[in-house]
Amino acid sequence: MKSGIQPALINDPFGDPGLLVQFLLQKRALLFDLGDLSALSNGALLKVSHVFVSHTHIDHFIGFDRLLRSLFGREKTVTIFGPKNIIQNVAGKLAGFTWNLVDQYDESLTIEVVEVRESGLLKGTFRAIERFQLCDERQEPFVDGLIVDDPTFSVRTAILEHRVPCLGFALEEKPHVNIDKERLESMKADPGPWLNELKQSVLRDESESTLIEVPFKELGGFRTEDLPMGQLKNDLVEVFPGQKIGYVVDTVFNDRNRKKIVGLVDSADIFFCESPFLADEEERGQARYHLTSRQAGILAREAGVKQLQVFHFSSRHKDCREQFYNEAQEAFQG
Repeated sequence: MKSGIQPALINDPFGDPGLLVQFLLQKRALLFDLGDLSALSNGALLKVSHVFVSHTHIDHFIGFDRLLRSLFGREKTVTIFGPKNIIQNVAGKLAGFTWNLVDQYDESLTIEVVEVRESGLLKGTFRAIERFQLCDERQEPFVDGLIVDDPTFSVRTAILEHRVPCLGFALEEKPHVNIDKERLESMKADPGPWLNELKQSVLRDESESTLIEVPFKELGGFRTEDLPMGQLKNDLVEVFPGQKIGYVVDTVFNDRNRKKIVGLVDSADIFFCESPFLADEEERGQARYHLTSRQAGILAREAGVKQLQVFHFSSRHKDCREQFYNEAQEAFQG
């Protein structure tokens, strides 16, 4: 399947959890969790438009300062999503620095923070030009788990249990279309805005009889012809459904969480799932509100995902890397 996004874990599975999703056709990236970001270049961080923080334990939030350092002094807006109290957490981070010279900068960073609660989304804004004072607080509905609905992707979340609220996420790349350039050239049609009109008509699933004005190259100039969208779609367009990516960390295996996770990552192409403990450590996992390798595999199988990627292994098991993978895959494959 062709896709416009590329997900990759930031660190070794024994390191801090985090996922970078890069858009291959845009200068854009998404971050899931803010643990140790030292493996990422400033160039990669400058592409980040949205950050999705599961919770603010140190191994998931210590990288906030690195992200801030990379983005500060740029005319840019970054949106951070997190569980209850994330606005307070970000405010505390920003309050730890002195901002008396921010009026010397021509460009100003804006940080939008969205707090996900069962009752709704609480939003607030921090602007560098205003010395990062919290402003524009407001509440919005939280419907069907949807927190981002962008033209190219959407993100849903579920509030899971880790003794504190911890968010799981599902990223869905929206369907996209490609134009066959060789066929376009062979029909001697002139590229232009009509191609975008064709793409949008296909994505909106408009009637195939919808007419689109197409310019053709001719000796001495151009001619136009109204052609049905269905014909153009068959001749020129490839439609790709896009990927679905699940990301779940730091949560306990119980009936309530199990149902939420399976619903969230249902049919995902890749499921990134924590697995700090081995299969025979279920009691330890329950006590610490974490999953085992076997439990990660069970969740992946029940959700019908295509690929399982376990990570966030306990450092107590440095010599058991393959055992984590094998136990998870055995449960995943049933």
